[in-house]
Amino acid sequence: MGVLFSKDVDSFNTPPAIRIVNKRIALTDYRYLVRADLTFQALGESHGTEYPYLENQRFLKQLLPLPSFLLLPLNRYRLPYETAESGAVHSLAQKTVIYLHGSGSVAEDNSILHRLLLQNGYDLIRISYYIDYNNENIQNPKNADEMMPFLAEIESRIAPVLVDELKSLLTTIKSYYPDLLGNKEVDIVAHSLGGGIAANLISSATSISFDKFINLDGTLMNPAIQEGIVVKQLHLSQDRLFRKEWIKAEDFTDPLRAIGQDYCRKINMLIRHSTNTSMWIQINDASHFTFTDFPNLLKPYGMFKRFAGDRQTAERIRRYVLNFLMDANDIAVDHQDVILTM
Repeated sequence: MGVLFSKDVDSFNTPPAIRIVNKRIALTDYRYLVRADLTFQALGESHGTEYPYLENQRFLKQLLPLPSFLLLPLNRYRLPYETAESGAVHSLAQKTVIYLHGSGSVAEDNSILHRLLLQNGYDLIRISYYIDYNNENIQNPKNADEMMPFLAEIESRIAPVLVDELKSLLTTIKSYYPDLLGNKEVDIVAHSLGGGIAANLISSATSISFDKFINLDGTLMNPAIQEGIVVKQLHLSQDRLFRKEWIKAEDFTDPLRAIGQDYCRKINMLIRHSTNTSMWIQINDASHFTFTDFPNLLKPYGMFKRFAGDRQTAERIRRYVLNFLMDANDIAVDHQDVILTM
């Protein structure tokens, strides 16, 4: 299956116990939004239709600037979703999760978690976006010194437009597919840059009422961190980037420490300014990629574990997400991980 990636991923190869249907909507009238996938349980038996895990390598090149032949195995993975046969969406679930990926990634990058959610009675809206930083005249950071200016550009120039596009899209989905967003619990799970975008969406959206927010190692932004949000929130963070005591420390001049300090201060500020319950857990032995499928996709070699974390850690993260969504008041935290605030 290649040098980097495993030949088989159990979560993709095992037939689902339920019939999962996916309706794909191409988005051509937006600056950043590319497509929306409406994924839901349906009655009847599965007909075996499958979706590719990765359709366009260009979207992933920002995140993994590797030769195309090394990414080719991702095109061969298949997700067990049927294609919706009609324009209507008839949902069996009482809750919907919206998923936002990070910069340079794809909406399929948490498909193992997505399958768990679908199997536990959730509908899923996966939203794909792409930011061409060259066209935006924004320097995509290649070293630590460039990260803070990059985040400032994203916050001031990209995030407001992307949030407005998301509000427009979700309003349209609610109108055309009321089974997904009308009169039911709506939660958001987001990774990386998606976490900051999701928090800003929650803080300003009026047509959609959100219930829970899960931030998977995401960097937050204004205005959400200043205004706070009114939904229940769970923040899951890696342990390689920061220490809790950095929140109150003097400003660091070292670029790597400054990034970590900025990261944890923003989460702390959002929690302090918010009015609902919140929980923040630092995951032991986790990198930024541990919060996606990559620990399960990469071959289980030591060098890859250092990059993406191991599969057991990724499983703990998925368990926290599922437990929080199903019962936000009772999460058993593993002894390896640290509760930063609750």
